[in-house]
Amino acid sequence: MNKAKLSMATCLIGIFASMPLIAEEQTSEPEAKSNWKATAELGFVKASGNTDTQTLNAKLKASTAYDSWKHGVSFETLSSSSNDVRSAEKYVAQGKSDYLIDDRTYAFGLLSWEKDNFDGYDYQATAAVGLGYKVIQESDMELSFELAPGYRVSEFESGNNEEDGIIRAAENFSWDISKTATFDQFLNTEAGESNTITRFGVSLTSQIADALSMKVGYNLKHSSDVAVDKDKTDTETSVTLVYKL
Repeated sequence: MNKAKLSMATCLIGIFASMPLIAEEQTSEPEAKSNWKATAELGFVKASGNTDTQTLNAKLKASTAYDSWKHGVSFETLSSSSNDVRSAEKYVAQGKSDYLIDDRTYAFGLLSWEKDNFDGYDYQATAAVGLGYKVIQESDMELSFELAPGYRVSEFESGNNEEDGIIRAAENFSWDISKTATFDQFLNTEAGESNTITRFGVSLTSQIADALSMKVGYNLKHSSDVAVDKDKTDTETSVTLVYKL
């Protein structure tokens, strides 16, 4: 890694790491209020692309908001085996902090890590810091756009790695269709010199009981550059049960 890349990565991670510390100082003020939310998912997934199987997945999401800050973390695992042979295995972790500049504009820092044992990589890790803007901000609907420079490290199963400066662009949409149903959609892309990774997802969540909901979702991941024996596009169609913790 050359000095320029090292400096860029250190700067990004340093800025992101400082955000929770600033937020912690704010919580010492009397008016600071925290609001934690957490959900756990467990369900069935039909995957196609580099894996073509039926499997189970699990997800955990948690977030808190106070004053001008919002912090969120998520963890995801997908695992499957057929005739005692592992056919799918993926782990994803992400952390993100937002700081409101005004009613619609916010700064954010993001760290993500993904390990998929069937895409040719040992792992991929990304750090990004940028700005977001809420185009729509209503009580039942929100649409936001984000743009951020970042840095990505991709390590192959062979032990070689790629290090890229990237531009990350994202769009997020959420709509409370009714008191018991919510529609969510996201689109983000990480454009780098060696690879451009695009992710898209839609989901519909419907409440079954007070803390229990059913969620139907579709996710797609497309990579512009993959190993010779790998598909560029992976898809997941899922039906999960969601429990509010």
